[in-house]
Amino acid sequence: MNILLIDPKRINLETYLIIPNIGLGYIATALRRAGHEPSICNAARDSILPEKAAETVAAGGFRLVGVNVFTPYFSSAAAYARAVKKKNPAVTLVAGGPHAIFEPEETLTLIPEFDYAVTGEGEETLPALASLLEKSEVPAPDSLSAIPNLAFRSGGNVVLTPRKLIEDIRPLDMAAWDLIGPHLFSLFPNGIFTMKKKIAPIITSRGCPYPCSFCGAGRAMGKRVRRRDPDSVIEEIELLRNKYDIREIHIMDDNFISDRAAAVQICENLIRKKLDIVWACPTGIRLDGLDAELVSLMSRAGCYSTAVGIESGSQRVLNMMNKKLKLDDAPEKVNLLRRNGIRVTGFFILGFPDENAQDMRETIQLALRLNINRANFFNFTPFPGSDMYDKLKAAGRLNNLDYDETYIHNLSYCHETISQAELIKAQRGAHFRFYLRPRIFLNLLREIHSYSQVRIIFQRAMKIIFPGKPKK
Repeated sequence: MNILLIDPKRINLETYLIIPNIGLGYIATALRRAGHEPSICNAARDSILPEKAAETVAAGGFRLVGVNVFTPYFSSAAAYARAVKKKNPAVTLVAGGPHAIFEPEETLTLIPEFDYAVTGEGEETLPALASLLEKSEVPAPDSLSAIPNLAFRSGGNVVLTPRKLIEDIRPLDMAAWDLIGPHLFSLFPNGIFTMKKKIAPIITSRGCPYPCSFCGAGRAMGKRVRRRDPDSVIEEIELLRNKYDIREIHIMDDNFISDRAAAVQICENLIRKKLDIVWACPTGIRLDGLDAELVSLMSRAGCYSTAVGIESGSQRVLNMMNKKLKLDDAPEKVNLLRRNGIRVTGFFILGFPDENAQDMRETIQLALRLNINRANFFNFTPFPGSDMYDKLKAAGRLNNLDYDETYIHNLSYCHETISQAELIKAQRGAHFRFYLRPRIFLNLLREIHSYSQVRIIFQRAMKIIFPGKPKK
């Protein structure tokens, strides 16, 4: 079966993070192994609007179309679904991605053009659905119910099949890079500042065992960390280096060092292979998992930058977040990274429910004291899948949540303990106080090596200075 996987472009909204969608790449690999013929439409990268995507579906004779649905892209994904279905009414449309995982019933209800939603890892689900659709355009509910991680309509209701995690992700191998085309992406990295101009993201694991209440990673990918074969990770990096001239790798794991032994093996293999590759962990690692031996090994293996999730300068707020982190350990761990030549970006959250102005001041003061190179002060965002999202939704506090604004630099939600004006002032002031220090500002200027970086910095700065306000 010919299958098209669409990575949507945000419609009428700024998009300053355009990176290869490795999730779709893994789905494409699984579809190929099942005998199907997948293609990937990089609509975000190539500025392909919904009508053009619909024409691509018609011209390619695709029978099954999957659309990735991130929460901030919800209305954009709906636009692609409507356009594709209008021009190709016989095509089967499937929603996937984080929002479909966490809100499958809502997705099928609010976007009726979708026939199905994938509610978990799709490498087994979508090939099974495609094979079933080859036998029958309208499969029986009993047949659909046998497919895990699937949502479908039956008798006017949305049916959810049992969630199932892939026990061993090693046979999944690597993403279908020939369909992604990593060398065709401009410099829109996850983190802005890079050492090289040719960048590609990879994952080495799935799953997160930590219970942070603002994050849904553990619910999406399970609490047990499942590791890829370290040799396969090195083979993928070699492929990206030799075939696509990729010089920098971004490891997008929820926490690369959660399995210390596997992280050590990957680092040792990188040192042994001498691949002339640098790498970073822009999505963050936990400070409490670091030790001198591991950090030294990471540095020698080519790691030059990492983010660390500190979140708050108030231990009270950290405890409310279920972060399981002791603030007293932060300075020592940050200094350990810096001594080994690794740049550090601190992640902080402002406006967490029940946080007060003093808590936010403590967060800003901590960021100023720590020996970090960069700091991101994110507004608290109630992401679907997180415990806080469920709690706030049950309390009726998210009735007017605008999904398009659910991005960490936007102001999509403001808790009653802090006014909108206070939160905007705190975030704006935090960035100004941190980055206008001469040492930090001059070091950032030295890291800029392309016009696209200047453009991204400007776009993000404007969002910080003039954030959108949540609807009443």
